[in-house]
Amino acid sequence: MKRTLILVAVLLCTCSVARAETPAPASDLFAGSGGGCVLPDLAGLSPEQIAAAALGAGFQPSPSEKQVPICPVKFDCTSLTGCAAGPACTLTDIGPCCATSGAVICCTSGTIKVVRCPCQCTSTVCSTTVCTSSTDVKWHCS
Repeated sequence: MKRTLILVAVLLCTCSVARAETPAPASDLFAGSGGGCVLPDLAGLSPEQIAAAALGAGFQPSPSEKQVPICPVKFDCTSLTGCAAGPACTLTDIGPCCATSGAVICCTSGTIKVVRCPCQCTSTVCSTTVCTSSTDVKWHCS
């Protein structure tokens, strides 16, 4: 059921993006003849039937949770006293989507870029052990 809900959510988002690119008259938005994505009535259908109906309506399937990497946990070195991100950063592209504990998050355009920088002490008040064993982690779509 969880995979079905994720599929429907991603399909609705995909439809919204497609609608934004090609505006249609308000009368066509829900008519089914506007050439856009119109989600069929899914009440009472099995997950397989829902997927088939969505594909038949022009939607794309969402990746399974096994195909999507886990979203990285964000961390800011400045949350530690006297600590900041160092200059030796790495940039990783993890793809267009990642999974959180409850959903699959996808970029509307581009892919998810993860920037990791080792933390370094910036003052004498810094806990060297904690700071230098931590990594600043941020991610965004581009």
